[in-house]
Order: sequence, then C-alpha cells, then structure tokens
Amino acid sequence: MLRRPDSIPAGDTVVQDPVMEPFFIAKSQSGGYTVYERVIKGEKNTEYIKTICYPSNFNGALKVVAREKLNSGTQKVYNSLQEYIAKWKDIQTAMETMTTIDL
Repeated sequence: MLRRPDSIPAGDTVVQDPVMEPFFIAKSQSGGYTVYERVIKGEKNTEYIKTICYPSNFNGALKVVAREKLNSGTQKVYNSLQEYIAKWKDIQTAMETMTTIDL
C-alpha cells in the first residue's frame, strides 16, 4: 500500500541513512517498528512511501532492509551463488560499519 510521506505520525521516531536508501525505519509511539520504502510513481513523479513489513525489533528491521536492498536493486540476475553472496556481504558490511552499538 502506498502512502503519502507525511502520513507518518509526528511522534514516531524515523531512522534514515543514505546507506539504507530507498528504505527507512520508523518506530511508533506504541513501540512497534515499520520498514518503509520510498517510491516515485505516476506522470507527475509523486513521492510515496510503501510499507514493507512490521518487524518486532530494531535488529529485525535492519535485517529486512538488508534483504530488501539485496533483492530489489537494479541487479536482478546473478551469474553465480558467489556473486549473490558477495553482494549480500557488501550490503551487510555497509550497514554494520555505520555505528557500533554496545549492549
């Protein structure tokens, strides 16, 4: 379902980073997470957001973003399993090096 970008409630926390584009994560005031994708549609190139899923935690949200980046990019054909895995590792490395979180 496509929504207007300004439809995310003002009290939600939005996490966006160039490494994750066109995806971003929102955490609602009630505690749930949502992964969104930015999309442009129509003759007027209208910007929308598309709901991807509702992961139960932030780590799950990051994993969804990584999987979506791998499978929704411009490259749809991989000539080997090694090529696919290398792309996956590149995405993981880019996301892992954004910050270190100590728990």
